[in-house]
Order: sequence, then C-alpha cells, then structure tokens
Amino acid sequence: MLILALDTASAWTSCALVDPERGVVAESLHGPPAKAGEILPGALVDLCGGDLSRVDALAVGIGPGSFTGLRVGLAAVKTIAYARELPLAGASSLRALALCSPGGGLVVPTLEARRGEVYACAIEGEAIVVPVTVIAAAGLPGFVEALGRPARVVGPGARANLPALGSLSVADDPVAPLARTVAQLCAAALRGARYDRDAVFALAPDYLQRSAAEVALAGGRVGGLPR
Repeated sequence: MLILALDTASAWTSCALVDPERGVVAESLHGPPAKAGEILPGALVDLCGGDLSRVDALAVGIGPGSFTGLRVGLAAVKTIAYARELPLAGASSLRALALCSPGGGLVVPTLEARRGEVYACAIEGEAIVVPVTVIAAAGLPGFVEALGRPARVVGPGARANLPALGSLSVADDPVAPLARTVAQLCAAALRGARYDRDAVFALAPDYLQRSAAEVALAGGRVGGLPR
C-alpha cells in the first residue's frame, strides 16, 4: 500500500509518499514564504513522479493550526480522493509533531495559534497526558511545569514565541509536523479501506477555536451589524 500524505497545519508544507511496510518512498518539505496554496497539488504530483495511479490511499494532518493552511490541505486531498476514488484518513497534527520528535519520554508539541497563543498538549508514547488546548505563549512555561516532570517542548508554536517563554528550552527539530508521521498514524485505518464518498467529504479540520471572521461576525463587527 502506498499512502500519499501531507500536513499544512503550520507555515511549513510537508508531503510524503509512504509504504507502511517499507517506510518513506519520497518526501518533501516546503518552508515559508511559500504557502500551501502555491505548492499543492503540484508538489503531491511531483512526489509521485507525475503518476498518481501509484497511490492507494491518502492521509492528511487535520490540525489544529493555520486556518487557511488546513483548508487548503483538506481541499487538495479531498479533490484527489474524489477524482481517483481513494480512501482518506486524517490525524492530529500535534500528535504527528510529537511522533516525529527524536527521543522518547514526555513531549509537549506546539503549533501557532492567533495573537501570541499556541496550541499545545502533552504526549507520552501513544498516550495523551494532557488534552489539546490553546493557551497564551507566555503561559507555556507554567503548562510544562504543571506536568511535574521533565518534558521536551517542540514545534513552531513555541519557536515563534521564544521571547515570551523566558528560560524554557525548546528543541530545534522538528520544525513542523511531518507528513511521514501523518501517514504512520493513519496507516491502520487505511489498510484494506475502500473509497467512501461520505467519509471523504465529512473529514474536517480540527480548528479548536473560531476563526477571526467568525469572532468578528459574532461581535457584530462585519457588514455594519449591530454589536
């Protein structure tokens, strides 16, 4: 089985072609200022050598993370899934980030949210120690301290807010969730699966919070609506 996977939850776009039995066949990582909308689906086609018929299934990171990035990523894989009638599965981008972090133990993966906030959770192996939450970046040291034991902090959420983190140590790698680990997380669900149109179109991003537009609309700050 060949899985074509991607993650667009951060400013980085990660793509991979993975055989769960043999490992990574090909992968690419595209950093800023290039945006997911400028890269996909061309990068996915290039990854397959221009032959999408090689692909048996699709996997995608569903966030939380960049609202626009997640929408673009989901649109790309849903289009391919629909056109080629391929099964599709999604996985947490934070879990994928933790999985591709070198070393074991307790990991706090982070992704950027809005207004100096970060998405974070605590993961050890396959266990979620602390569920996904959104907190002010300045509150991340307290979040880690409350775990009561050493934890490795990783991800672009923390790295984008280093000045607010005081002496908290943040690993340099991985720079973003990698598509190879998204494929790894989705492999069990995709093995032997068939195309399900309803399931493909029902797959949605895990935004965790409302978009800025939704907040503005609710507050009556769009189109002259009363407050």
